[in-house]
Amino acid sequence: MNSVIISWLCGICHAFVRLFTESGVYKTFLRVYSAFSTWWESSCIMNFLKKNDRQGIEKNSILYRIIRIPFTIFAFIGRKTGTFVSKTIEESFIIGLSKDFMNNALALNTRFLGCMLLAALSVREIITVRFSVLLFVVVIAGIVLALSNYNITDFFSESRTVNFCLSALGFKNISWNFYDKKALNKPGALAAAIIVGAAAGAVSTKSLILAFAIPVGLSGMFTVMAYPVVGVFGAVLAAPFVPTMILAGICALTFLSVLVKSLVTENFRWRVDSVGVTVGLFLLFMFISSIFSFAPGKSLMVWGMYLIFAGFYFVIINTVRTKEQLYTILKLFVLAGAVVSLYGIIQYVFGWNTSNAWIDESMFEEATMRAYSTMENPNVLGEYLLLLIPITAVFMLKPPAKRLEKWVYTAIFLMSILCMVFTQSRGCWLGLILTAMIFVTFYNGKLWGLLPVLLVILPFVIPQTMVERLMSIGNTEDSSTSYRVFIWLGTLEMLKDFWIGGIGMGEGAFRRVYPIYSYNAIIAPHSHNTFLQMLVEGGIGALMIFLSMMAVTLRRLALVYRNNCKGSMAQLTALAIGSGICGFLLQSMFDYTFYNYRMMAMFFMIIALGISLQYVKEETHD
Repeated sequence: MNSVIISWLCGICHAFVRLFTESGVYKTFLRVYSAFSTWWESSCIMNFLKKNDRQGIEKNSILYRIIRIPFTIFAFIGRKTGTFVSKTIEESFIIGLSKDFMNNALALNTRFLGCMLLAALSVREIITVRFSVLLFVVVIAGIVLALSNYNITDFFSESRTVNFCLSALGFKNISWNFYDKKALNKPGALAAAIIVGAAAGAVSTKSLILAFAIPVGLSGMFTVMAYPVVGVFGAVLAAPFVPTMILAGICALTFLSVLVKSLVTENFRWRVDSVGVTVGLFLLFMFISSIFSFAPGKSLMVWGMYLIFAGFYFVIINTVRTKEQLYTILKLFVLAGAVVSLYGIIQYVFGWNTSNAWIDESMFEEATMRAYSTMENPNVLGEYLLLLIPITAVFMLKPPAKRLEKWVYTAIFLMSILCMVFTQSRGCWLGLILTAMIFVTFYNGKLWGLLPVLLVILPFVIPQTMVERLMSIGNTEDSSTSYRVFIWLGTLEMLKDFWIGGIGMGEGAFRRVYPIYSYNAIIAPHSHNTFLQMLVEGGIGALMIFLSMMAVTLRRLALVYRNNCKGSMAQLTALAIGSGICGFLLQSMFDYTFYNYRMMAMFFMIIALGISLQYVKEETHD
């Protein structure tokens, strides 16, 4: 019965599409699109994007040589000391013990875990002198684990449920042989487990979370030092959830691991490209502005965060070497986004921790809640979704309809769109519209012929509150709009005196200077416009370099789009990342999108992953 109904509905849809595509309305829209496409192909923007990659010229430039100096020094040290460092690492007892600890942790060896658990409980019992039935049960469990010798990872590798879930998420042919079985149950590793467990037990009297973090953190640290790409996996997956300083620690540790790898790997060559040159110049300009800042101490601290997160670009392009690694990282980004979106939806529906602090209740009486999920602010959540949604669309569109993977990512895509609606962020909605326009145009421009149908359906789908919010754009009676306008006016007044060199990075410098120029006595931590903020903090040079960075990034992505087969995974991914960046930059006109450091980190991660598309294609000759 259901199959008959579904077939009947599908037949109606196909008949409607056939009739509509033969109609004059559809053909008129296609003619308009064709005319626009012809004009666009000959435009100055397309001429810029079509230019051949000038890496050879750029590598001979002075700027390239300046930015490459640190990497040249690393390479020089590696050539001189690489053999010695490599031999020292191989013969080091501590390094060997760390590897054994890592392999036992990756294997989830029960004897290893049991020794750690018993040590933790013993130390905790000695300190607290408390006994309970729960403690007795946990001790028995620890003894059972310590007496057994089984790798729990092997159970996951053989589990049909686990493999089914991984297949549904698009992770196929995953190798579970990522640990050395010869390193299991070595006396040194078990001794290390006891020491780490004892330390965790001592800390557990103050914080159970910190006690749990000790063995997990050590295992992660040893794994990242052995396999730097794991640090990239971890940073992308953890970015929406962990505090800023923890994310900074993951990024710094990953850079250290790549640096060590460059010193011990023969003929290791650092990748520094045109985008990397602009990133380096941007950091250099911001460093200079921080030294001469109105609050140099605070500005240098802010610059340190920029150095870690913007500099992570170099870590990613020098770590991601294969297509499998690249697309795995992008899928992890999407899966993290699925959790963020789901939490945002639940938060909005049930009113969990939501606040009306970000909305004018006098103008929007029916929309006094905004979802912000794990991102602390609804606008930041919207900015995150601008980067997430187009990438999710790629994994939704690419698999065939018969594969479960397609429908899993379709569900994630719809959740992300719904969460975007719940952010109530007008600037992000405009950014999403621009993203969708670019993606649809270059994915399949003929879809614009369906615009009349979309315009008919939208009034029945879009919530009234969303329409009211969109129509209020530019209305100065809205406190949010008037607040931004006054800040922009004050910032423009300030720029009359500081447009050349800026005032220095961060909130500290801005708060010292801005009140002198503020309108209507409005106090603000930043200018609520990324481009104005770049100009304020680093002067005209910083802004021009940032704009150059975006232009070069989009041109490199355009080259990947043009040089790949129509509809290929690489082409769609380049299109998704490029369109997402464009939408993000549009939102940057209404907010300072780098004020949240985690958002800045994810922006540069996405740029690096987009540029990595070109590298993995070149190296795999695909």
